Amino acid sequence: MATYMLLCKWTDMGRREVATLPDRVTEVTKTFEEMGGKVLGAYLSMGRYDQVVLIEAPEDEVAAKFAVFVAGRGYAETETLRCFSMNEMRRLV
Repeated sequence: MATYMLLCKWTDMGRREVATLPDRVTEVTKTFEEMGGKVLGAYLSMGRYDQVVLIEAPEDEVAAKFAVFVAGRGYAETETLRCFSMNEMRRLV
């Protein structure tokens, strides 16, 4: 499976409901597993982004569907990055 990083910036609603974040992460993790993906970790972060989520998905479409699902809930805006391991990098160059 491919690895992706979701960079999340909370919306006003996400900031207002920050106390519910751990439960919401559990909920979206289950939904993503039903889509065929796996959440490797969800982190609160400091700096430009409020939250970082590392995921694995069998294809780009599944990762994109997850990002649309997360953003559609209204708590965060997302940016998705495809991540390549060093072994994958060796095959690319």
